[in-house]
Order: sequence, then structure tokens, then C-alpha cells
Amino acid sequence: MFHGFGKELIPFFLDLRFHNHKAFMDENRERYYREVRAPFYAFIEAMAPHMLEIDPDMEVRPAKCLSRINRDTRFSHDKSPYRDHLWVAFRRAAMGKDGIPFYWFEISPENVTWGLGIWGENRETMDAMRRKMAAAPDDFLRVLPILRDRGFALSGREWKKIRPPEGIPPELAPWYVKREVYAEKMNVPLHCIHASDLVERIARDFQALSPLYQIFRGCMEEAMNQLEDQGGSV
Repeated sequence: MFHGFGKELIPFFLDLRFHNHKAFMDENRERYYREVRAPFYAFIEAMAPHMLEIDPDMEVRPAKCLSRINRDTRFSHDKSPYRDHLWVAFRRAAMGKDGIPFYWFEISPENVTWGLGIWGENRETMDAMRRKMAAAPDDFLRVLPILRDRGFALSGREWKKIRPPEGIPPELAPWYVKREVYAEKMNVPLHCIHASDLVERIARDFQALSPLYQIFRGCMEEAMNQLEDQGGSV
């Protein structure tokens, strides 16, 4: 059963931040399993029924949803071997992470956040979304009050040379120019991670975002079908 993250979680992240080396992790691996991985796994298991209600194809196995504590440092100037934060990503099973619609929940020593988005650049899916905005803008406009009322803000990188065409509602212009797009919960107090009703709170938000998830998923599937017709892949 999940009743909130324990008080030990953030101190572990801070300890790892200031002792970010293999010797520390080797000495504290059982602590990591107990104070970090176990509660994250319990959180994922508690969220699983809610996520499968949103999409029966959602990946909900804890080991597949939780980010790795080890960092990939091959192409990074920062050679710290471990992350001082972790996130959970719920996406369709058997699919990669780039350009795929996903729900996320993340904890760092400074912040907690959750939301829905398309991470990484996927021009085909975003182009499909732009076509949908032009053809059926009301589908998007109906989502905007949900985001506003539940404290979500739009974020993500933009294309500098793309401009919304005439006919796109002004409210959708910031969406139209995105390279990647996120609806991110804002101004969440960090202490909420210890609350016993954390799963219920996040589940309500995720379920409220379901119409946007269905739009994202439909755009991804359109892009995949188009690429398959052309002999490519997403």
C-alpha cells in the first residue's frame, strides 16, 4: 500500500548529490532500494488502475516506468554517475520515449511536478497536431479551461520559423509553434509528496487531462500510419 513518500527520500537525494560517486552508492544501495525505489514502485502500483482506465495499452510495470538512478554520461559534460532525482513515466507499452505522449511524475530535492506531454522532437506527430488544430480547433479549445482550472501551464521548445496560419485561434498559437509540448502542473509544494492522498490527487489530474492525451495519441497514430505508408518509422 502507498501512503505517501517517506521523509527519508529527499535526504537520500541530497546525500547522493554531494557524494555522487560509486563508493557512496555501493555503501548505500540497500538504503536506495528501501527509501527510494520501494516507495516509487508502490506509487506506480497504486497509480496503475487509474492509468489503465485512461488507456488500456499503458505500461504500468514499475521497472519499466521508473527512471534509472544511473545516468548515461557518454555524451554529457557532467560525468556524475547518478541522478539526484527520479521520475515516473506512463506511456504506451513497448514504445520508446522520444516523441511519444506520456504522463509523468517527478521528484527532486527542490521540486515536485507532474503532467502530460510529448518529450523530445517528433516533427511528424507535431505536424499532425498542427493539422488537427487547423481542421478541428474546438477539440483543443475545450481542453484549455481544464488546464487553467487545474493549474497546468504550457511549456516546451518552439520552432522559431513556424508561424500560425490565418484561422488558428489566438489561444492555440502558443501550441501551434511547439517542437515538443508539455502541460505541467505549477506551484506544487514539495511537502505534498508525503501526503496520504497523493495518488488520488494526481489520478484526478491525470484523468482530467485524458482528453488531451487522446488528442496526442491520435496525432501520434496518424503520424505513424503516414510514415508506414511511406516506408519509414516514428
